[in-house]
Amino acid sequence: MSGHDTGGDGMTEADRANLATARRLYEAAARGDWAAAEAELHEALEIHEAESMPYAGVYRGRDALQRLSAIVYGYWPGTRVERLGMAAGDGRVVVFFRMLIDAPDGPLAHDIVEVNEFRDGKVAVIRPFYWDTGAMAALARRLAQQGDQH
Repeated sequence: MSGHDTGGDGMTEADRANLATARRLYEAAARGDWAAAEAELHEALEIHEAESMPYAGVYRGRDALQRLSAIVYGYWPGTRVERLGMAAGDGRVVVFFRMLIDAPDGPLAHDIVEVNEFRDGKVAVIRPFYWDTGAMAALARRLAQQGDQH
């Protein structure tokens, strides 16, 4: 066991600090307090969205999370996100979510894991992993088709 382990849970002091930073970030974002959220983000933040998602790509800058959130919630109307838990280790924090989407054929619950990487005590990289990007892409196509019909 390393001399940096300061508790019986196997987390280092850095892991605990990263976990506290991530908690502040996600709590502020959930409240819509973007100034507080951005205080926990590195100025060179990168968010990497999967290529199969309708908002694929890399979003950069301290305001990237706010910009991307507006796109995601605009794309999935009636969506709610529940944070289920967090875990820290090896310089990363993993955040577990459930996205609840009001889909045309009934509610869809979709699990997401976001891996947060840190630089200088701030979140520098966020990589969301969706349980089933194929199902999300199919729903996006159905929603787009409905939009074209109106």
